[in-house]
Amino acid sequence: MKPLTTMATAAVILALGYGAADAQNGRAIRQDQQDVRQDRRELHRDTRDIRQDRRELAGDRRELSQDIKAGRADEVKQDRAEIRGDRRDLNRDRRDLRNDQAVRRGHQDVRQDRRELARDNRDIRQDRRELAGDRRELREDLRDRRDDRRDLRQDQRELARDERSR
Repeated sequence: MKPLTTMATAAVILALGYGAADAQNGRAIRQDQQDVRQDRRELHRDTRDIRQDRRELAGDRRELSQDIKAGRADEVKQDRAEIRGDRRDLNRDRRDLRNDQAVRRGHQDVRQDRRELARDNRDIRQDRRELAGDRRELREDLRDRRDDRRDLRQDQRELARDERSR
């Protein structure tokens, strides 16, 4: 009786553990999806900032060129200061984009994790099917044992009757 009880208990514990693992995996997937969306927004924002910085830099260079041709020394100094500031902004935005591209490499890791998670979920489904089969076998074994006990009691009664009738 103990081996059957132990097997039944183990089957129930296994089933409960797999249910909790599925819920946790679902939360992890949703969190990964949110992270990916946020990272994409940041990439787009950084790319937009770089384009804007380039436009501003080109405009400042045009103004500088015009001011040099017109001989406006004060405005030339101001234009050069603006260009330096625009270059700093551009370099900062490029650095941000490089960092975000490193995040993009992290997305590859997320995709790999998802593939592994899908494999794990397939394994869990297979384990559940096997567990259901084990439960059926356990129920059949319990029925067989009950039938065997009934047959044993019947045989004992018949034996006792035979011994009394002698």
